[in-house]
Amino acid sequence: MFRFPGRYYLIYGAILAITLLHYMTGTSHEHHYFHGIYRRLYYLPLILAAFAGGVRGGLLAALVVCIVYLPHAFGLGSIHADPAPAVEKTLEMVLYVAVALVTGMLVSRGDKTRLRLQRSIEEKERMEQELIRSAKLAAVGRLSAGLAHEIRNPLASIKGSAEILGDDFPDDHPKKRLLKVLVEEADRLNRVLTRFLSFARPQAPEKRRVDLASEAEAVVSLLSGQQDGRSAKIEVQSRSAAGPFVEGDPEMLRQVLLNLLLNALQATDGRGTIQISFEESDKGSGEVTLHIEDNGPGFTPEALDHLFSPFFTTRESGTGLGLAVSHRIVEAHGGRIEVENREGGGARVTVVLRAAVS
Repeated sequence: MFRFPGRYYLIYGAILAITLLHYMTGTSHEHHYFHGIYRRLYYLPLILAAFAGGVRGGLLAALVVCIVYLPHAFGLGSIHADPAPAVEKTLEMVLYVAVALVTGMLVSRGDKTRLRLQRSIEEKERMEQELIRSAKLAAVGRLSAGLAHEIRNPLASIKGSAEILGDDFPDDHPKKRLLKVLVEEADRLNRVLTRFLSFARPQAPEKRRVDLASEAEAVVSLLSGQQDGRSAKIEVQSRSAAGPFVEGDPEMLRQVLLNLLLNALQATDGRGTIQISFEESDKGSGEVTLHIEDNGPGFTPEALDHLFSPFFTTRESGTGLGLAVSHRIVEAHGGRIEVENREGGGARVTVVLRAAVS
């Protein structure tokens, strides 16, 4: 719907001023020259209106000009008439509409061109950022792979030596407990290295038909047995039939679900509520959407700026690889992953995957 913003007051004020000059100028032969100038002056506000409002703005101004000029042009009522020939005045009003229309069309076309150009620039910037991110990920991946291999071998020696030394002490001996801590920490470091390697050398997914809801329920059951007394509640959207089904690698998708749910549990400190829901789009688009929502504090602005950057974490014990690995896996499946804060508090992670062909 056409609006009447403040900038139009100047334009229509100019139309009113020109019209008053018409009506206040005499109609004798010596005034014919002035009326001709006034008729041409109408083009200026018409062009300005077209620039301000496009086709609609220009045509509306042309309509207003024709309405206010018409009584004076043909001497309607008791108003004295413009002394110019009727054909000239009629053609002038036709030109008012034509100039407004053509100018408005050119302005609208220019606006569309600028919009396309702006979108192209934004897309180029997005692609440049994606290329930079990919290059960084590749460099980090190579570095992680090298470090993991260099650390894993001596780590295995440390763990083996600790286990052997532990056999020389009874279970209640202080050194036995210390050696047990050493073995547990070696296992923890080994798990971290395994995650580094999985990030550094991603495997191509072996796609098959996967029941995404069943995979989510399996991961929830796994996490429910590892709550360690915490009261976090994970709710899976109820369903009456199997599905939704997606095309993907079940182990990789299970890893994505595990990473995202662990993040949600840590965000809620193991005492909040996490909801998992699914959406199936129309058959034409063939997409399945997974939502994981929690009632935690949500993401900080800094975290939102570095969502999928490897090794970025806001937790002291985190590795910063959960979202980065999940993002890489989802992209390998031809999908996308989006993260945002909920209006009422908490965070929402959305994963969109291709639906399996029936």
